[in-house]
Amino acid sequence: TATGQLNQPAYPPLSGIEDFAGAHFHSARWDHDVDLTGKTVAVVGTGASAIQFVPEVAKVAGKVKLFQRSAAHVIAKPDRAYSKLEHQVLSKAPITQTLDRLRIYATNESRALGFTTFQKAMKVYEWLFSRHLKQQIKDPALREKLTPDYPMGCKRILMSNDYYPALAQDHVEVINHGISSVDQRGLTDSTGTHHDADVIIYGTGFKATDFLTPMTITGRDGADLNAVWKDGAEAYLGITVRGFPNLFMLYGPNTNLGHNSIIYMLESQIHYILQCVAEMDEQGIKALEVRDRVQEDFNKTVQDKISNTVWDKGCHSWYKTESGKNTNNWPGFTFDYRRQTRTLDLNDYELLR
Repeated sequence: TATGQLNQPAYPPLSGIEDFAGAHFHSARWDHDVDLTGKTVAVVGTGASAIQFVPEVAKVAGKVKLFQRSAAHVIAKPDRAYSKLEHQVLSKAPITQTLDRLRIYATNESRALGFTTFQKAMKVYEWLFSRHLKQQIKDPALREKLTPDYPMGCKRILMSNDYYPALAQDHVEVINHGISSVDQRGLTDSTGTHHDADVIIYGTGFKATDFLTPMTITGRDGADLNAVWKDGAEAYLGITVRGFPNLFMLYGPNTNLGHNSIIYMLESQIHYILQCVAEMDEQGIKALEVRDRVQEDFNKTVQDKISNTVWDKGCHSWYKTESGKNTNNWPGFTFDYRRQTRTLDLNDYELLR
């Protein structure tokens, strides 16, 4: 399976959500037939989706009303064009391309310390956030609205150079209250104030902890994977699950990152799965099924490590189930995950020949 963790849109459980008379859609199911020019657009959500589309919506909409449940930490995105000299060097000395990628990887990988074992390192990013916010938001009242009330890193840290400037415009309003209901004309916030809107866009993210639902995957003895995972998804290395022989996952439970490229994790998983397939082919193995003890020990270690990370500092994020179990994030370095997936140990599995 390679369905990803962020693929099923999550809609907020709002009373009357289907009663709205105007156009309304989730940002991951964008309705391109809707012309936003001059319209009053209500945006629900201020996460990674919103910071991408709100600046674009603000360019054409007559008014944008942004409903924020909790503010996000947004830092500057270090994008720039390579210089002419850099192009020449990278072209004539290909080794410099490898070194440049290594620099980017090492810089990102060091951030894992701030999430896990050395959380004081997050102070650097707190300073970068504060500076970015002060530079781009001059209004003290708006700046206060956009300041999170939870430790940095507890929720996903966002990167954007145009989000704050978009919010600072006169026709964009940040509403720092929850939504109690939706009706034909718009939305009512938790203070009882009604907000008219022509269009509603839900930038409310995804059902990240549901993983392979709504697919039905049946394992040994008729086991249903959704039922097995009712208390929170888990797998060995995020790849294999006890009771489901020959089921291999990419980007499975606890393999998401908050600091580096998920592609590196996927490459590790692909390499591991290919080892499994090759061994089965060479040895005539009909099925691999991870042992109970192996899966249990692995996930106990993962959850023990997560309990000491910034993700477990009291905020509610898409990393967690409703019960509070973090089923998404890898609590360590990507190179450690690569080490653990580098070599298949058949002793971790029960084999059917």
